[in-house]
Amino acid sequence: MDSHLAVLASLALAIFLSPETLVLGLVIAGDKKVPRLTSLAFAVGAVLGIAFATGIGLWIAHISDAGATESAQHGWPGFIVRVCIAGALLTIGVYRAVNAMRHTPIADVSEPQHKPGRLATALTERFPTVMRQLDPGADLPVSRRVTRAGLAGFAICGLHPKVFPIAIAAGHQIMQIDPRPLRTLGIVVFALIAVVPAVVPAVIELVKPDATVRIKQAYERIMRAHGRWITALLLVGAGLFVGFDAWRGMPGW
Repeated sequence: MDSHLAVLASLALAIFLSPETLVLGLVIAGDKKVPRLTSLAFAVGAVLGIAFATGIGLWIAHISDAGATESAQHGWPGFIVRVCIAGALLTIGVYRAVNAMRHTPIADVSEPQHKPGRLATALTERFPTVMRQLDPGADLPVSRRVTRAGLAGFAICGLHPKVFPIAIAAGHQIMQIDPRPLRTLGIVVFALIAVVPAVVPAVIELVKPDATVRIKQAYERIMRAHGRWITALLLVGAGLFVGFDAWRGMPGW
């Protein structure tokens, strides 16, 4: 139980330290027309996104029979799921470590020189009208601004390729907790940590609205110096734990 909670906390901290979520949330909280509504919508969308991705992890563990049962520990479906999750965590962890070594700048969608990724570029070419409305700099009516903020929160926490596999791994790990009533504790531990960067912009906007720019700059300085290394170590550690768990329960052993 303790080891599973430690892995869940590590995965939640990896999301907590993911710079994209807080940076985008602070950018949205700086909306010139309705900053409070947009920051709250971003928080709600992000929470729903994390719940969505974690729910997929729970579902995958359920259909692959990779839960905390004796038969699940020795089945090929559960073994394959564990290997895939371990591989994804190790890949993301190594990717973050490489970015830390190269001092790769944190993407800031508010900067004019910001270049979107390949996926965003492809989507813009295919769906120009929709992507234009999702642009934080686009001048939209209040209702569309709120909708855009909510969709951005859902996408960055529920669909982002750096967060989505982590949340799926957390959902899978929750299913490993036995007895089942204690899984609720695992869900609470993961949720309370993982949603912090999504909720912080809304809290800042409610308490001290003029602090968003300064906090974003300070956060980026910290992340450049330490954040990515910490995240990389957390993900590599969680990936090794899941991989060892898969090896220990490999069918035929």
